[in-house]
Amino acid sequence: MKFRTETRRRLVDHTVDGITHTVNKPYTKRVPVLPADWDSRAIKAASTLVLTLTAIAIVWSTVSIGSLLNGGPGYAAAALFDISWVTVLLLEWMARFDPAKRTFARNMGFVLVAITAAAIFWHGMLLHSVALAVVGAAVSLIAKALWMAIFKHVEKPLSDEDRQWVDAEISKANAKLAVAGVRRRVAVAEVQARAEILAAESLLAELDEGANTVEQITDAEPEPMPLASPNTVRKPVEPLPSIAELARQQVTAGASNKDATQEILRRLPEANPESVQATVRREARRVNGYL
Repeated sequence: MKFRTETRRRLVDHTVDGITHTVNKPYTKRVPVLPADWDSRAIKAASTLVLTLTAIAIVWSTVSIGSLLNGGPGYAAAALFDISWVTVLLLEWMARFDPAKRTFARNMGFVLVAITAAAIFWHGMLLHSVALAVVGAAVSLIAKALWMAIFKHVEKPLSDEDRQWVDAEISKANAKLAVAGVRRRVAVAEVQARAEILAAESLLAELDEGANTVEQITDAEPEPMPLASPNTVRKPVEPLPSIAELARQQVTAGASNKDATQEILRRLPEANPESVQATVRREARRVNGYL
């Protein structure tokens, strides 16, 4: 077994002149070196090569089918052919522990790559080149076959009992996801329902308040106006003196602020007491010569 020397650090106590501090001190340690995993390196190298071949197949089929579709936008449509079966390859890898999904993805990949190969073959035959038709169609087929070989090599076989156990765990996880999704939808629906109910109740309260106001206005009976005889001459109504005038009269007559306020409120019971008090104080200062 091979070893290598590594430099590591650890905390130690270091004392100088009777004072101790914790310092970071380096030290060396020999650790074993794992042997090279040639299987892993080989599968990575094979995947890289197949990925490169797949890129070549995509470029080849895009150019070929794009020319078949008269170029221009045809190249964008041509890219759909190879991208479709490459996408199915990814789905096949993701479903490696689910035989049903994996079989469906694999069969779909066969159909898509067959369509791509047929389009490339058709383009070659239109160019009157059997070699171009056969070789061009074989590129995508070979890329698909190599990916199948890699998947087959890295596939981990499971016994029937282990597969059932994996299916049960996946089913449990899917059930949790489904429950979480349903609860999220229910919560959103409840929030929307409560918001609509609150909005409706608020609108209903506004309508009720408006209706009550209209009823009060409608039900209010106007005060009857006294009828005067034809020979009666109406006398002009004398306006009531203002609070300031009443306050000035009371203060000038020698009434105190309190008495003046009470007298004004007696004559004007609808007046605000605080406003009357403030007016009396102001007029008292003016009468007494403070302002």
